[in-house]
Amino acid sequence: MPLYVGDYLADTAGLSAEEHGAYLLLIMNYWASGRPLPDDDGRLARIAACTDDRWLAVRKSVDKFFKVGRGVWKHGRIEAEIARVNRICEAKSRAGKARHCKELP
Repeated sequence: MPLYVGDYLADTAGLSAEEHGAYLLLIMNYWASGRPLPDDDGRLARIAACTDDRWLAVRKSVDKFFKVGRGVWKHGRIEAEIARVNRICEAKSRAGKARHCKELP
C-alpha cells in the first residue's frame, strides 16, 4: 500500500495517536483485502484493535474519511490505488501474453 506521507498528514491533522492507529489499521486492512470494510462496529473495532467502547469514540473521528453506505465503508484513495494497481497488472499480463504468443513457432 503506498503511503503518501504529506497527503496523509494534511488529511489527518488533529487526530489523536489512538485515532491515527485505528485509521491506519482500517486502511491497511482495506488494502490487504482489496474490499471495502463492513459497516459493522464489532468487526471494525477488531480491525482497529479497539475495545467496543473505545471504538465508538474513535469512530466519530475516523468515519469522516470513508463513505459509509450500503453496508460498507469505502475509501476513495484506497479504491483509486486498487484500481491503479489492477490496471498495471492487467497491462503487464496482456504484454506478457502478447510476448509469449510471438515466441511460438
